[in-house]
This record gives sequence, structure tokens and C-alpha cells, in this order.
Amino acid sequence: MRVLVTGAAGFIGSALVRRLSQRDDVESVLAVDQLKLEASPPQVAVREGNLADPQFARSLVDNDVEVVFHLASLVSGGAEQNFELGNKVNLDASRELLESSRIAGHCPRFVFASSIAVYGGALPDPVTDDTPASPRLSYGAQKLVCEILINDYTRRGFVDGYSLRLPTVMVRPGAANSAVSGWTSALVREPLAGRDHVCPVRPDTRMACLSLGRVLDALLHAAALPKGSLGHDRAVLLTGIPVQARHILEAAHRAGGKRPLGQVRFAPDAAIQAIIDSVPRATQSQRAATLGFQHDASIDAIVADYLAHLH
Repeated sequence: MRVLVTGAAGFIGSALVRRLSQRDDVESVLAVDQLKLEASPPQVAVREGNLADPQFARSLVDNDVEVVFHLASLVSGGAEQNFELGNKVNLDASRELLESSRIAGHCPRFVFASSIAVYGGALPDPVTDDTPASPRLSYGAQKLVCEILINDYTRRGFVDGYSLRLPTVMVRPGAANSAVSGWTSALVREPLAGRDHVCPVRPDTRMACLSLGRVLDALLHAAALPKGSLGHDRAVLLTGIPVQARHILEAAHRAGGKRPLGQVRFAPDAAIQAIIDSVPRATQSQRAATLGFQHDASIDAIVADYLAHLH
């Protein structure tokens, strides 16, 4: 299998490239990002460039690429703050990559990292397969447009598309990005690293969460599903367990044992809290379960997954 990964320098992308490089059934990986990528194993080729540039995007998918993992995006907070950049990164680049796949002419498997940000407004708890998409963030609107394009490109036989609606993925190592859900990772990462942290949401704030390990499993599972597993709607909601901010912090303390931990103080930011209150607090998908996608058992399992990937 020859594979293309966009957003390969990112949190999920870099972990996916590492996972792919360890698989016997993967002959080569083309890792693409605008940012500089770290040194890679011999079977991983690296290219830096802007996916929104048609010439660059259309040079990526050739007759040898069997699977495209499209992970590159400008995340929620960044897309909300910079509308033009969000459209360029999340919409224009995605369409150019779909065009590259169409022009290649052999219908590659196209796995897209969508988001539960496609939901918004007065939401049921939990959000399920029957909940209509109605985004309240530019990021969610951009993801939904991409899902619709993938449906149509699949209908036309240009790609075999799968859009995975990801819950909040944690725990992100290193510095936080502009995602409005970044506090979920910080509640684990910062105290375990011995750093103090001010959390911008209430302790009872709840998010639908999924570990990095389960996301990698889901992406690879989507790439291996038998052709025809889905109907016209190629978007699959992934189940994310509902976790309160206070419970995330408690799990970090349990994982930390007796070592000194950084102190966390809750100081809600009205703007961030308003956005968080408008997105799903829990997601539950029978369709995903039927297709074989798995979710985490608990917040402690998510923290353990983080520590395993960290080392």
C-alpha cells in the first residue's frame, strides 16, 4: 500500500505517519505539510508545500497512491479568528486535493478528518447518527462543505471517500494550538509536566473526547473497510465519551501518583465558554459501532494512552 498523509507535521498526522511506517503492508508514505517535518524513516518521503496551490496539490496523487489521509486543517479557534485563512486552508486546499485524486483517475481511498464542529445550536445529549449537522462555527461549516464534496466525488467515482467526524482528540503534547477545545489536553499535560495552568472553562464543562490511539485506529480502519461499506452519506460520527473538566483533572492526578504536580485554577473565559457550550458534550454512534469503530472506555484510558504515546 502506498499512502499520502497531509497535515503530517501535526498532532494526529505525525503520529499516523509513525504508525504507518511500522506496518508491513505499507510500502511507502508521502508525508506532506507546510511546516518543516522531523526526520523520517526510509520509507517515508517528505514534501513541504501549500495544498491550496493547485500546482502543488495536483502533483501529490499519482497512480501509485492508493490511500489519501487528509488531515491538514486550520483548527476551530484559528478558523474563527481568520475567516479568509480558514477558507483557504480548510476549503480550497481540500478541493484541490480532491481534484488531484480525480485527475489521477484510479479512485483512491480518501479518508478525511472531519469534526463534530459540524453540529451546533440546541443539541441533544448525546449527539447521535440522527442529529442533523448545523454548524455554528466557520470551522464546522468548512468541514461540512468538504463532507458534501467528498460525497459527490465518491458518487461520481473519482474517490472512495470516508469522512470521520472526530470528537475532541486528547491529549495533545507540547504547546497548545488555537483549538477552542485545547483546555482538555492542558488539564492533563500541564499538571503532569509540573506546570501551573489556568483553565478557561467551568469545572463542570463537558466535552466529547477520544484518545489519539483510538483516532489512529479509526483512520486505519476506515482505510481498510470493504468497498461499499457506506451508502451515499460517507460521513461517520465517532463516539466520544462525555468528560467534565474536573474529571479530566482528577484523572491526571491519579496518573501522576505521588509526584509533584502543577496547580490548576479554573477561571472561565466568557467567549471560550460560549463556544464550548454550543458544541456536542457527548457523541454516540451505533453506525460507527456496527462498522467496527471503537471508542475509549474512560478518561483514565485516554490519559494512559497519552502517557504511552509520550514515551
